[in-house]
Amino acid sequence: MDSISGIPQLDRMTAVWEHVLKKDGIKPDDSFFTLGGQSVMAGSLVSAAGEEFGVRIPLRALFEHSRLGEFTEHVLGLATPSAPLPFAVSTDVPLEMTAFQRRIWLAELIDPSVRNHVPLAWRVEGRLDPDRLGLALGRLVAEHEILRTRFVEDDDALSVRLRPPWVPQVEPLDLRNAPDGMRDWLDAALRLPFDLESGQLLRAALGDLGDGRQALLLCLHHLVIDGESVPVLLAELDRCYTAPDRPQPVVQYREFAAYQQWQRDSASRDTDLDYWASALEGAPSDTPLPAPRQPEPNGAFQIPLPAGLLDALRAVQSAHGVSWFMVAATALAVTLHRWTGLDDVTFGSPTANRDEPRFAGLLGPCLNTTVLRSRVTEDSTVLDALLRMRGEALGALEHQTVQFDDVITRLNPVRRFGHTPYMNVMLNMNLLDGHAAVLDGTRLTPVLNDSLRSENAKFGLTVTMAEQDDQLIGLVAHRGDQLSAEHARELADELADLLIRFPEALKEPVLRRG
Repeated sequence: MDSISGIPQLDRMTAVWEHVLKKDGIKPDDSFFTLGGQSVMAGSLVSAAGEEFGVRIPLRALFEHSRLGEFTEHVLGLATPSAPLPFAVSTDVPLEMTAFQRRIWLAELIDPSVRNHVPLAWRVEGRLDPDRLGLALGRLVAEHEILRTRFVEDDDALSVRLRPPWVPQVEPLDLRNAPDGMRDWLDAALRLPFDLESGQLLRAALGDLGDGRQALLLCLHHLVIDGESVPVLLAELDRCYTAPDRPQPVVQYREFAAYQQWQRDSASRDTDLDYWASALEGAPSDTPLPAPRQPEPNGAFQIPLPAGLLDALRAVQSAHGVSWFMVAATALAVTLHRWTGLDDVTFGSPTANRDEPRFAGLLGPCLNTTVLRSRVTEDSTVLDALLRMRGEALGALEHQTVQFDDVITRLNPVRRFGHTPYMNVMLNMNLLDGHAAVLDGTRLTPVLNDSLRSENAKFGLTVTMAEQDDQLIGLVAHRGDQLSAEHARELADELADLLIRFPEALKEPVLRRG
């Protein structure tokens, strides 16, 4: 790396890496993967570096040149300038919904028992004033249109409209002698449906835990938030709480909806659809799960994962140029291969469509869902499956702007009620450290509760991997009409065992013989 050490371009790239990865003192030989990089960060880093150097950088470049110095050299050798935004999106564009919003809204219309709620909980070190908090939430609603958007069904047509600003009520809770109080409030908030036409898709509570501690509890509808915009929500709430007299212009969600529509109408859409048609040609549209004889209640539980697992896997990540997501996806794929005996399985994963820098700090759901396919032969090893999954994941990320609904329309797979084609199994990744925050000097630490997931099981099997304080937390949720609690735990145990042994399991055959 001596050829570029000390040059201004390396300093500029180092600044980009340190900003995205939130680490200081990154050296040219440091690897993206050993620094804790994961797939969402990869998209943000490539986008930020491309903007800084005025070139378009393929996502796979970071995986093929994962060290800071070699990545910088590669970027400096690129000659293709990045294309500017197709148009300057302005706030006077029409108010429209995105494909993601339409999909989950239709899901609730078809099955009113479906709850697309997003529960959020933090332990607060310090004291928040409930009146100031309510006013801050009101200012947040006033400045961000997405938090006062009405979803209206008129004459079989679905449309969105704005309501005037409103101030959320902060419910006071006495949790000093209620160890399950946070969970009880969140469970109740999950069960209570939102009135989508009201434009009030946010509930809030502030609990007293005693000893100078509090709990901040929020429940929002997925129509107005996703996991990647939770840090935006917290940063904006802090601004509205601490500097109420200094409003700032914000990017509105309607601007993202207009940009997404431009993408849908662009020439690249056909190319991306062709990619998915090829990638999923002949793939099974359903991953079979052993359904119980009689439907059981939905369930959720935590997967036992040891401390230090992330550190143990980083050598694999660096050696093979893979992210933690790719390792987790491979482990899930291998478990499904062994569980079903099939050599071809598919599952889905949400992706954060925030690569355009303009929308990196947008409050609102910017999600798409992509399909990951794993194909193996009788001789395939776990390492073979990992390298193939690496290619599948990179291809999916590079073609994620095509909406999942358009892919399904193009492929027209066989459908079963209650089963989403290609993704009756889902893999979610959640970086909880990104949900920590400081609010007017108080420290907010996120709380993850596995019991919250069972009420919201929408797929046959959902595996969630959360990272907090450099430790992994694994959750499993399952629909009781498609997978029994006993089989769900057996599958989770196999997945956990493989993850724990992953560095040593690379030479194992994927399919069990005999």
